[in-house]
Amino acid sequence: MSENKKKYAYWMKPSMVEEMIEMLDTANATSKSDFVCQAVQFYIGYLHQKKCIDYLSPILAQTIKSEIESVEKNISEMLFKVAVEQAKLSNVVAATKNKIDNHSLSALNKLCAEEVARNNGIITFEDAYKFQRG
Repeated sequence: MSENKKKYAYWMKPSMVEEMIEMLDTANATSKSDFVCQAVQFYIGYLHQKKCIDYLSPILAQTIKSEIESVEKNISEMLFKVAVEQAKLSNVVAATKNKIDNHSLSALNKLCAEEVARNNGIITFEDAYKFQRG
């Protein structure tokens, strides 16, 4: 449904009118009046969108935060498991002169898990070597 247009008088800076005339083709506007109508319609849409964004932003931020926390938890669990394996490997390599049976390996797994938990997964070969040598 088309609404009839009505004439209004507004003040504008001459430089703004010149720029508007230069941009008529770019805006696919048939006249200065059409250009102004398009610009006002665009700005009204922008203001409505801004209100929606102000409403949706906290919801989106919370959703994203929740997803990041879930990913962080998964990565942390995997890094812990990798650190335990690294600690086991370091200790096995450091104790290569001794034969390791299943019981010892199981005890080493427990020891390494506790050590990784205690030092936040930071273990070096040197630390393992010192531990193995007494």
